[in-house]
Amino acid sequence: MDKQTFIDTVVFGYIKKDLENMRDKIRPQPAAIGNINFPLALCVLAYMEYLGSFLLGRYAHFCPSVHEYISRCFSNSDEYPVEILGDIFRNGLAHEYFARGGISRDGGRPAVYKEVGGVVLDAETLVNGFLESLDKFKQELEDDKYTRRVNQAEKSIADKKSNNKDLIDQLPIRVVTKTTPSSGASVYPGSVETPTTTSSSKSSSTPSQSPGSNMITRPYDPNEK
Repeated sequence: MDKQTFIDTVVFGYIKKDLENMRDKIRPQPAAIGNINFPLALCVLAYMEYLGSFLLGRYAHFCPSVHEYISRCFSNSDEYPVEILGDIFRNGLAHEYFARGGISRDGGRPAVYKEVGGVVLDAETLVNGFLESLDKFKQELEDDKYTRRVNQAEKSIADKKSNNKDLIDQLPIRVVTKTTPSSGASVYPGSVETPTTTSSSKSSSTPSQSPGSNMITRPYDPNEK
């Protein structure tokens, strides 16, 4: 996947559009269940970890990736203690469902603060800051680091699919037609070839996937409302 496709389709397509829909279509209601405090916060934290690794030019764990992202792309990076974001909020939400603190959604500042009951992260403030930071990310992303990281990502995808090929082959096939009420599957927007083994003969092996087999089935439309 080339850098421009990554910026247009992944960053300003999937990531930005999904978060805007989550934020804008499910507005918080006082004392209500279903305010998506947890999933909104977890998505942003995961996306910062992902994009931060591109600024580093390599896969890295949460703290180094998010520190790189926030320090270079947020205008108020001092409001976001990375160790607390990681150990209290990201790990709590990912592994225990509940954060190891509270998640609010009132849009107040600072985003990470303390109440009588403990530390709190405001998901609305976090998502707003993250969406505003994407333009800065685009400016900060270096070509060589992007290339190293995307090559690493594509190899990882190919390896995982190859390692699980036998299990994948056993899955049932489900036909999705134009009348199926679905957006279609969104996948990696580029070609990823799985590793192939060669025999002792001189005959060449053929990749198990055609170049277009991993293209997104429902391309992001920048004019979509």
